[in-house]
Order: sequence, then C-alpha cells, then structure tokens
Amino acid sequence: MDLISVVRRRHYEESPRKRQRLNVGHPPWENESDIGVTSCSVSPQNVIAFACYGKLKSPTDQNMNVVVCDANTPWDTHVVKSCVAQVTVLEWDQSGHYLLIGDTAGNAEIWTTLTHLLNEWTRVANICIPDEPIQAGTFFFNGKKTFFNCQNRESVSYLDKYVQVDMKPTIRGFGGRPLQGFLVVGMTGLVQAFVMGGTKGKTTNVEILGGIRLAYSFVDLAWTKDGEILAVACTGIPLDPIVYCKLTIQKDDGVEFSCLLDEYRLRSETLTGLFPLQSGANEMRVCGANFSSREDPSGIFLVVNGMTCGTLQYWELSEVERTIHSLFSTSAAMSRYLQWQCMSVFNCNSRITYVCPSRNVWVNGQESGSPPQHHLVIATACGELLCLHRESMKQVGHLNITDRSKCESLSKTISSACFTATGNALIAFDNTATMFICKLSPITDPGVPVTIPYALMSLEYCLLTGIDYWDVLIGLRSTMLDSLCERLTDSFNQQSIGLQQLLQYRLLNIKLAIFRLGPTASSKAGLQYGIIMLNSVYSALKSLLRPPPELFNQDRAPADSLTAVLSSKVPEVGTEVDKVLLHLEVKEFTVEASTLITVQHLIQWTVTFILRLLNNLPDWRTATTTRGTMCDMLRDPKLLNMFRELLVIFRIWGLIRHSCLPTFSYMENVDVIATLFRILTRLLQTSEPDESLLDECCQLSSQLIIPDIGLSLPARGIASPILFNQLPLQYEYGSQPEEPSTTKYDGVEGENKVDSIRHVYLGSKPHNVRYCSRCKGISIIVKGLRVGRSAAAKSWDMRWQMSCPCRGMWSRQEV
Repeated sequence: MDLISVVRRRHYEESPRKRQRLNVGHPPWENESDIGVTSCSVSPQNVIAFACYGKLKSPTDQNMNVVVCDANTPWDTHVVKSCVAQVTVLEWDQSGHYLLIGDTAGNAEIWTTLTHLLNEWTRVANICIPDEPIQAGTFFFNGKKTFFNCQNRESVSYLDKYVQVDMKPTIRGFGGRPLQGFLVVGMTGLVQAFVMGGTKGKTTNVEILGGIRLAYSFVDLAWTKDGEILAVACTGIPLDPIVYCKLTIQKDDGVEFSCLLDEYRLRSETLTGLFPLQSGANEMRVCGANFSSREDPSGIFLVVNGMTCGTLQYWELSEVERTIHSLFSTSAAMSRYLQWQCMSVFNCNSRITYVCPSRNVWVNGQESGSPPQHHLVIATACGELLCLHRESMKQVGHLNITDRSKCESLSKTISSACFTATGNALIAFDNTATMFICKLSPITDPGVPVTIPYALMSLEYCLLTGIDYWDVLIGLRSTMLDSLCERLTDSFNQQSIGLQQLLQYRLLNIKLAIFRLGPTASSKAGLQYGIIMLNSVYSALKSLLRPPPELFNQDRAPADSLTAVLSSKVPEVGTEVDKVLLHLEVKEFTVEASTLITVQHLIQWTVTFILRLLNNLPDWRTATTTRGTMCDMLRDPKLLNMFRELLVIFRIWGLIRHSCLPTFSYMENVDVIATLFRILTRLLQTSEPDESLLDECCQLSSQLIIPDIGLSLPARGIASPILFNQLPLQYEYGSQPEEPSTTKYDGVEGENKVDSIRHVYLGSKPHNVRYCSRCKGISIIVKGLRVGRSAAAKSWDMRWQMSCPCRGMWSRQEV
C-alpha cells in the first residue's frame, strides 16, 4: 500500500479581531470531537463523492456539504448539495451517473448531472421517512456482472477470459428490462424503496427489517444472484443478535394485497440470525457488520472490540448435519440445517474503527469453487490503515496517517474509506477531511508491485466493461508503458473483427492515457489522439451523405462506391483527384449547402492535420524503426485511404459551396486538396518515400502558412508525468497546483485558447466554457446559447457531450 497523494484543507490564519468583525467562529473541523468526513464513495468512473462539515474552500460555512471531484484532480472540488442534517449514506449506481444521498433527517435523494458537467447537479428523485435517520442504502442490481476466470488466463479470446455471470436484476419492467431504483434502511429498521421511471417514479410500502424495530447502529446491504437484496444489521449491544434478512420487490397486482395504490410491493423475510458473543464477554462489543462484497457475498465481516484491542471475524452461513435422536427416529437419520461459522479471525493490538471491504469483486479464485479474491482494509484507533488479503487474512499493506499529518494538535483517525471499482486504489478520509489516495498491490499476488500481466488483465477488464481505468494507471511504472501498450495491442488484434470494431474507441483511449504518463512520449500519445479524432470526423462527415432515392442501395453505404474506385481503378485515376470524380455519381455525395458551412471547422482541421503530418515527414525519417509515433499514420494504408476519401469528398462539396473549403494564407498559387491527394497517393504506392517525395513535402511550408495545431492533449492531474516524481503529491482543496513547464499546453495556456472539440479559436478570455479533468482541453458550452445550429453541428456536439476525447469529465469554468 503506497501513498500517492494527500489533499488537505487550506490553512487559514486569521486574527481574532478580524474573525470577530466578520462574525465567524471557529470552523467545526478544528474541534477534536467533530468528524471531518462522514461518508464517501467512488463511482465506476472514478468520481469521488464525500460528505464533510463546512466548505473546503471557505471556513465560514457550518453546514454539511456533499462534495464531488475527479480522482485525477482531487483538489478541484464541487458542491452537490448543502444541508443541516448529517449525511450518513453515499452510494453510486453501477453506471456512475446517479448518486444516492441519505441523511439523519430521513431524506434519501438521487442526484445526477443532466448537463454532464461535474459542477452542475440536479435532484431527480427523493423519498422521506420522517424522523428516521438513514443508516444504509443501495441501488437496484441491473443483472450485469463480469468475472475474470483465472483458469483461462492463457486464453487469447476476451470472451473466454472474462465470463459473464448469470445473475438476475432486482426488478424487471416491460420486456424484461431492468428497472432503476434504490432502497434505504432507517435506524430503527424501517425499509422503503423507490422505483425510478416515468415522470415521477413510484414509492413502495414501508417494511420493518426482521419484523421488529430495534435501534440499529450498523447496517449493510448486498445483492444476490437472484436480484434480491440482503441486509445485515446489529445494534452493537452485547448478546443482541445480528439480524440477517432478505428484501424483495415485486409487482403489486392488487389481488394478494389490500393496498391497491402501490404499484410495487416491498417484502422482508427473516433468515438465520447470528449470536457472535458469548454470555461472559460483557466487555466486548460488536462495532461493525459488513458483507464481504456488494455483489453475491459469500459471508460477513464482524468487528468485535474490547477496551484496548480489536478482532475482525469472518463468518459464513454453511450447511451442517446433525444426527436425530433415537427417540424421534427409528434409524440413524441425519438432519441438515444452516448455521453461521467463524471461518477466520484477524487480531489487532488496537481498536478497529472502520472496515472497508472491496465492493466490486471481479477476480475468481485460482481453483474452481474457491471464493473470489479481493482486498480488505481496516482502520485502527491509532491512525493506521491495514490492508489484508480476503482469503488468508494476511496483512499485505500498512499505512500510518499520523506520520503524514502536519497538524500535531489533533489525533488522526480514519473516518471513512472506499475502494475504486477495480480495487486497485483506496480513497480514505480522516477526521480533518484530509484525503489519502493509495495504490494497492495486485489482487492475484498480494504484497508485490504491479506487474505487466496483472496490469494487462485489469485494462482488458476495463476495456470490456467500460469501467474507468485511472486507478490502474497510477500503479504503473515508467518502464512498463511501452511494453504494456504493445501487449495490449497484440491481444486486441487477436480478437474477432466485430469485437475490435466495438471496442476500438476504448482501446485508443486507454493507449492515449498510458502514453501521456511518459514525459517523452508526446508523439505516441498524439498518434492515438489523431486516430480518435480522424475516425470521429470520418464517421460524422459520412453520415451527412443522403443519396437520392434512385441511387439508394440498402446493401452498401453511400461512400462505398468511393472506396471501391480508389482501390480498384488506381491506374486510371493516378494521382489526380479530379479524375476520381469521373468515376463517381456526384449526386451520391450531395449535401445541402446550408449544412456544409456548419462543418467547415471540421474540414479545416482535417486538411490542416494532414498538412502538418506531411510537412513533418522529413523530420520523422529517423523514426522509421520506431513503432507508435506520428509517422505511423503515414505508413498505415488504412489511414492513407481514409485521408484520400475525405479529400475527394471535400472536393465535391467545394463544387457545391466553395466557402466550406479550408482557407490558408498562400505564398504561391497552389491547389491544396489536389496537392495533398497526389502526395498521399504516392505514399500509398511506395513502401518508403523517395527524395523527390520528401522534397515535395518540404515545399508545403513555403507554399502556404500551415497553422499550428495541437497534435495531442497533454495530461494534467495525478495521471501525468508527475506521477513518477517524488511521492506523495501534496495538494490543497481549491488551490490549482503549479505544473512543470514541460507539461504546459500552448493551445490552452497561450493568448488564444483553442476549442479541443470544434478546433476553433475562442480568444484569450473565453466565457461559458468547460474544461476537462484529465487533460488540458477546453470547449465552449453551446447549450443555452441562442444560436442556430444545424443537425450536423448538433450531432458533433452530442458526440462529446458526456466526456472529453480523452474520456475525462467536463466541468464548467467558474468566472
């Protein structure tokens, strides 16, 4: 367990006279009895949500605030909501789009980003159990679960290594579609669910957990394979039972139940309970109850503390046999029943204050039938974090937060912690709201550094499931980057064609993020970024083609005829773009003139990008034996044919509306599209460029002024070249850290900022823009502006509405 980053509150030094003038008392986090963070959770997209007292950027607020931030930029925090009641529950759904917030006033609310901006949140659903503090909550299970099968780790196919587990959703709707919703449990055992859908959604009846109301101190929820929700609850009082229940949600047909107004009905079924403490253990108390995992748990963890020590117990519900007495049976019959058994114990010299099991368990055991593998982290009263392996209960990591503290007046204890979706990183908070980001050892081989096979396994899992891979990146070393990308690409190329087309965009994003970690790999990262943007432009512009009914063919796409001409009639066409038009039906590529002007910025960027590639070709001759550089784009026949097709389409559109063509400052009279088509065709016909071709590329810069565009988006935040500097990285909430000069991006930090989506200049001080949490890219926010846009422009904006091309989250820039 290695500490990557520490984020603290900003230290304010104000005189008592100034504080009296402003009528500001001491902030609540300066009191030793107060807790900085009451709950935290990390989404599958690595967005951290936590609840803390007061605003992190201002010491004057005394309320409870729910704050979110991207794990890559933890200092850049945004407030979701502010309330007076203490927030006790924070849970993300399986997609990472909805956030469940529960507090001590009995309110349970669902918040989401309707505009896909990390600092703009909207409440979409809520329920209230009056005067019932919410102790636990969870979303409905959608039935999707993917496991890594260790027995097939040598297999080539992704579908053999990563198995889809047969599980059922919590509740189905029309056509068997899983319905979204959530369930909350109050302190006295009151349970209520909310089924999302329609305009308002539906609430269920209120059920009692276990059929009896008790003052529960600890409640945890999990899902079963059948989609049912399991609940474990305990009061913390010695000799009280551990309540174990099953909660189901069914469609109410109005026949069995007397209440005809509820569309869905909640039921509670009491299962076999547990009595962990004996009658003589009066000084021992149960101080925590957690399931081993959120999805299909195999057992529960119990924390039993004494006065000065603590014990972590792992219990499983197993089937045992008992012989029936001869008075009740004529033969030696055996009866089977379920009984809780303590499988393993971990003893600690200090009291255990918090238990954090891995919620998303995705690695199966080495042998068939063995339990899944995952980490387990416990926090002690002396400020230590201990990482244990689930199967052996062996300690594999240790971190003392008191050694990392700059404030010696307060005793540091962990108040909340949670794992990331893949379990490769841990986010922890202490009682002063200080955030600790730690990387963990591999799940399959605890205690050792991350290896290339394990990193490859984790990245392939993220590739298939769509889970964010940031927590895998922070565990890499600088010497692993090139070889990891090569193995990831080789493994991807061995998959089926259909699967490659489905996952190609995710693969390019992963490779872009890996290469951006290296301080000298900007050309390799630019290659991935260029392919992402060019594929997007190619598909977006081809989608504009609307051939007339007499030329419409259902068996082929509109531009397939152009592909056939460029590949089959090479001798007839030669290197002249105008000869290609003689073999095409121009009506097939006709687009309305009003639409063409709205995509002129994409045409301008594409032609400029090709010009930059060809102009730099002579300088890249030294990279002929190096793989993964920008020069590879001019060696790939597939990309060269894509360039040629786009140039032919631009030529046809220029005949329809000349103003849609790219504009340059010319020094000589030159036909840019014809010149580029001729050079690209010659590159396609030769395996290695000759001197005359290189001279023609060198003359481009003397014939016209080629605008300087960013060929890549440099990384920012933790997952950047600073990851390999001295750790841990020190940050403050609300303070933008100074970045090394080598990572600055002129396209963003210069006088004229460039829109990374539309590739247009925004000026030196643009308004109404959004910025990315993973890179230096910015983009203007079109929604809300009173400007007319065509369907083509709206389609291009919708393509990048949810995330940046590097898959980072958007945030609105504060004025």
